[in-house]
Amino acid sequence: MNFILRHLLPQSMLTWFALVLAAGISLSLVAVSAFHALSRDEAVTALEDLRAAERIAAAARFLDHSSPILRPVIAESISGSSLFIVAANQGRVATATPPDGRTQRLHDIIAARMPDMRWRELRVDYGKGAADGGETDTILSWLPSLWDSDRAKRADQLLSLQERGQAFFVSMQLMDGTWLNFAFASVRSLPLSSVSHLLVLGIGISAVLVFGVAAMGLITRPIDRLATAAEEFGRGVLPEDVPESGVREVQRAARAFNDMRRRIRRMIEDRTQMIAAISHDLRTPITRLKLRAEFVEDPEEQQKMLDDLDQMEAIIRSTLAFAREDNDAEPSAEIDLATMLREIAESHPPALVRVPEGAAVLRGRPVALRRCFNNLVENAVRYGHAADIAIHDQPDSLTVTIDDQGPGIPADRIADVFRPFVRLEESRNRESGGAGLGLAIARSVVLAHGGTIELINREEGGLRTTVRLPKARQEG
Repeated sequence: MNFILRHLLPQSMLTWFALVLAAGISLSLVAVSAFHALSRDEAVTALEDLRAAERIAAAARFLDHSSPILRPVIAESISGSSLFIVAANQGRVATATPPDGRTQRLHDIIAARMPDMRWRELRVDYGKGAADGGETDTILSWLPSLWDSDRAKRADQLLSLQERGQAFFVSMQLMDGTWLNFAFASVRSLPLSSVSHLLVLGIGISAVLVFGVAAMGLITRPIDRLATAAEEFGRGVLPEDVPESGVREVQRAARAFNDMRRRIRRMIEDRTQMIAAISHDLRTPITRLKLRAEFVEDPEEQQKMLDDLDQMEAIIRSTLAFAREDNDAEPSAEIDLATMLREIAESHPPALVRVPEGAAVLRGRPVALRRCFNNLVENAVRYGHAADIAIHDQPDSLTVTIDDQGPGIPADRIADVFRPFVRLEESRNRESGGAGLGLAIARSVVLAHGGTIELINREEGGLRTTVRLPKARQEG
């Protein structure tokens, strides 16, 4: 589950910001639009009630002054598409319907607008309007006979309004006992949205996103430059100072990184110069001791002294090479790793190389990588009597494995062999053991290229050295 979420969720700060900004703006606009729609519907309902009351009161006053015989014809003639009027001998609104807040309000508004009119009873109802339950036949009887050609269509429209609660009915009994029945097509609510409304919302969200992402880009770009410089510095590349730009916090981080980089480089340079000076100073007495050893009469003792001096000189050279590795400013270049390993194997028989089809190319420091793999292959041949080298080309990395046929390394000593001057071979024989810096130099080179190195004892015997060099960090 965590794996799926890790790949589905965005990994970039800029993408996260854009998503959060878009979600926040969308939710806020939808909430504001919904609140506006509810408030708007309340206002629309009040206006519709007022409009209906005005039209019903005006029609009722006019029909009240008309002749009872002519009322049905007059009512039919003044009916319209949204107000149906029928003069009849009975009311169409059921008397048993208890009034609610809106019907009572409409009742009071209509009554208030007919102060000079004489009437006995006023009934108001929403969505029903027929004493027998509002069936289709009853609705048809509401419609004036003037509309015989499309009476069924008008009935369907009125029924649809009833079902949605957007039609109300009024029955009024006049003093002479006749009834005026009104069916009014009301607008209870307006659509929540429209094409223009959605277009405005989309333009608003897009505009805020554009400005927000642009502003966030100005903030994250210096952070990205700082991260790139830190990665390059970790691989041994000497980047220029990171521009101290952006917001105040990013400027402080860039300034601190530049100061730290300069201090580290100065410390490494001082250490290298110190080791180089010590090495130079030691070579002079070693040379004098070699000259004095020539005057020793005992050949066996003379050879022992010369061997010790040679070993000291070799240790000094290895130490200086290890120190210079951290301060190496060698430029990066395209490297054909397969060709390099073939050349190293040829110089260390009986090493063998198995490579995939095609070139295994990465970007790195050629001299440093050659020194790294040369040390690993040399150790495999010296202590394991063989070096079976294989390259595995993977989408994001190149993995090199070196298998030998030796006794392996005790599990509790694997971590120690990467430390400088640590040797599992305890003898003083230069042919059987070196200065203890080969694996330390190899690990330093691999880590400087952003890779990993691992030693594993194989079940079938021997030691496997695995070096993984990521392509992504070497490109560009």
